[in-house]
Amino acid sequence: MRPVLVLLLLSFAGTAANVWLLSGLLPWFLLPDFSFLAIVYAGLFLPGPLGFLAVLPPALFREVTITGPPGTFFLASVAVYFTASEIGRRIFLRAEIFLFLIVAGLLAAESASVLLLLIMTGGNPFSLLRGAEEVVRIAWTSFLAVFLFLDLSGRWQRIQE
Repeated sequence: MRPVLVLLLLSFAGTAANVWLLSGLLPWFLLPDFSFLAIVYAGLFLPGPLGFLAVLPPALFREVTITGPPGTFFLASVAVYFTASEIGRRIFLRAEIFLFLIVAGLLAAESASVLLLLIMTGGNPFSLLRGAEEVVRIAWTSFLAVFLFLDLSGRWQRIQE
């Protein structure tokens, strides 16, 4: 139960800090998506129904705080959890580069799917500057994920021993 509470706290505190920081202190693409990181961590490190229950609050936080068509980010978050869960069960290695690639790949896939949904609704959401900002956001969040995931998994291993 402790990992679920820690992920809930991380997700809520990160989302609250990002909403507060969006008031002008930092550009949006430099703010890591802590709810996304909590979802990926739950998929990789928390097996079974406990992991799924840990995903629901961060998915709701993302749905409420990110602008998009209704239900888009909640369903994308649940899809990211199931993808991370499959990766965690089948091919997961605890190497830093592998963690970086998993998070970057999942963020890129989610960004591409949201872009596709926005194009299908008739919008023109893509520009060169927006693409560069998204690449910076993916890289920054992925680098942060490596340190965060290794620290959290190390702490849980020490607690279990």
